[in-house]
Formats: sequence, C-alpha cells, structure tokens
Amino acid sequence: MARGVARFDGAALRAARLSALCSEHAHRLTVSCLARQVGTSKALILSYEHGRSSPSPRRLADLAQAVGVPASALQYDTQLSDLRVARGLTLTELADQLGMAVNTYRRIESTGILPKRRPGAFWDLARLLQVEHAQLHAAIRQIPAVQERRETAASLLKEVLQLALTPGPFRPLQDTSPAAEALAKVFQVASSTVSKLVNIVLSDLRQLGQQRAQLEARRDFTAHSRPAHLYERELEMVADRITEEIERVPDLLERYLVNPMPQPCWRTLAKLYLAGPSGLGHASLPADIAVALEKAFGGYLLAFNPTGASLSVPGVLFFLDTLPFYRIIYAPPERAIRPDPQSYGWPSFHARAQPQRRHRLRTAHVLGHDPHPHWDGGSWMTTRSTRPAGATARDVWLAAQSEEALMF
Repeated sequence: MARGVARFDGAALRAARLSALCSEHAHRLTVSCLARQVGTSKALILSYEHGRSSPSPRRLADLAQAVGVPASALQYDTQLSDLRVARGLTLTELADQLGMAVNTYRRIESTGILPKRRPGAFWDLARLLQVEHAQLHAAIRQIPAVQERRETAASLLKEVLQLALTPGPFRPLQDTSPAAEALAKVFQVASSTVSKLVNIVLSDLRQLGQQRAQLEARRDFTAHSRPAHLYERELEMVADRITEEIERVPDLLERYLVNPMPQPCWRTLAKLYLAGPSGLGHASLPADIAVALEKAFGGYLLAFNPTGASLSVPGVLFFLDTLPFYRIIYAPPERAIRPDPQSYGWPSFHARAQPQRRHRLRTAHVLGHDPHPHWDGGSWMTTRSTRPAGATARDVWLAAQSEEALMF
C-alpha cells in the first residue's frame, strides 16, 4: 500500500459513498462525482476503496467531508495519532493549539499518559480533534503502550482475582507479593498503593462470590416455591457482574494510577464535600481549580451560586463512589472523611446507589464522564447540548436556580 494515513479503511469509504448524495446532481454519490469534489482522479478513488493505496491526511479530511462522515470513521483500530492525522494536523500544530511542548504531546500519543499539571487536557484534546469523549478514550486505549499495561495487569492479576471467588478465608493482595511488586513497576507507583486498590476490587468480588453461593444453595438445597429458572436467571446476572468486575480491573488501574484526577482538584472536591450543601465562598475556592474542574467535567460536579460554589448532587455521588480509591492515592485534606453524607448535612443517597451508577461513577476521573451526562434520580438532569453557547457552568447553575429547575 502506498504511504498515507495508517489503518485507512477503504471499505468504510465505499459504504459511506454509497449512502451519500451528490451535491451537484442529487443522486447517489458516484466515484466520478467524489473524485471531482476532492480534486483527484476516479482511478485513485477506486484505489482507495479497494485498499491499494491510502490518502494523505488532507485528502482524508476532504473525503470525509464529501461523504458526510467523521474522518475517524474511515479508519479502523483508531489510535490517538490517527485522530490527529484525520484532522490534518501535525504533532507541532496540535501541540501549539493545546499550548504545550511538542515532547509533552508526543508523550501522550506514545504512552497514553496525560500531563498531571494540566487538568482538562483530555477535554481540550477532544474539542480540538472534534471527537466525542468515548471515541477519544477508545483511541487512547488503542495506543500500544496502554494495551501492554492493560494486558500485563490482567495477566498478573488473573490468579489473584480467581482466589477471591474461591471459598475459604479472604486472601488480600499483599504489598510484598510478586504480583503487587510487578504491577508497581508497570504503573510506576508504590506496591502498597497497587495492593490497596486491588483489594477494593477483591472485596467486591468476594461479595459477588458469596451472593452466587447463596443462590446456588437456595436452588439446590431448599424446598422453594420459585421456579428453578428464576434462580438460573439470577445466577447468570451475578456471573455477568463477576465477569465485568474482573475485566474492568486493568482499566481501573490505568485510570487511577496513570491518569488520576490531579491532587489539587480532588482535595477541593473533598473540601466542598466536608462543607456540606452550604459550600465554599469564592475566597475559599481557588479560581484555577474551579476552572479546571469545570473543564474536565463540563459543569457536572459543581453547583455555583452568587457567593461561591458547592457540590452538585451528581458531584456528591461521584465523590462518594471514588472516595475509596482517591483516599488511597491522595491523603484527605484536613481530617478523616466519613462516607455517610448526612454527617455533613447532605441528604442520604444510599437508597439511590444503583449498581450501574456506581460502576460508571467509580471508574470516572479526569478522563471524564460522558459529555452528555444524565442523572435520572428524579431531581436533576442536564446535558452539555442544553448549555447556551459561551455560557459557563456558573451561568447554567444560576439560570437553573432562578427557574427552580435544580433541587436536592
């Protein structure tokens, strides 16, 4: 294949072309019409579609515009560098737009590690590359260095995770165990940090294993009126949750050990949680941290008012569900934090702690939530798309407050 965009998908170009209409003749877009629109020959378009050659980054952008799809849709196994190329940007150009050194950005593309002192870099990158959060996250996961870390973690923890499901005494991962020490080298952190994070997952798996054993005992050893297939269905659900819990461990370690929320941001969230619904005044809330949190989470965590800011309802839920992990990575700001929100005047959220919500929020961090977050607890819902152009999270909060649209 001729030199051009890596992992170009000619079949995707053909499928997109056949689904598009010609802007000149209002019929299905033909090879000839596409060639004319992008300023090349029919033979070269056919060469692209049959995989004999690959377009340049600029040509890829023109092709994508002509067929009406994102440039990344014309590539497979898209990495971060492919998204940049699809936008027709060089390393230097994108680094300049991000306001960072070229070597700093090159490190992101090669290792998947975001700069620790640049909160919100993920969202800046998504904006400049014009892709959704999920697509950018998937592209970072395709980076070979990221895949290698994930595969190594999965291999090292395979036996440890299975032991958590085995009947008998609980077997936590020890700091001095070969698995913990090997993982510490992979993620370049202390082995005690790795073991504590993994032990949270082992505890969750232990509970799921006990739940499975109880269901099996009720199915096999009790005279019950419930049909057996109902127990089988519940056992399948528990088995699915166990599989999901095991599969997400490498991703969890990648998120919290490689790209955690910066310490100043987390400590600010902790202070807001300790302050309760009254929140903190502007003087107690560093402006740069507030901006960083808003950029990273799109106004999802903070609720602004004329005198300062407090955590939003999703912000409290996020803090509670990530507290077990971040209290290991970063020390609490001033005093021990009680996980019971009522201790600080917050309403009790335990009744709303659904497993799916806990799963999503527990694995959330500065790499981000869905840019269109929904919290359907009956009292709060917002999307980025509803925010007026140029409005900040504080503007949205004040508008919602005046309309009594946001209630605890």
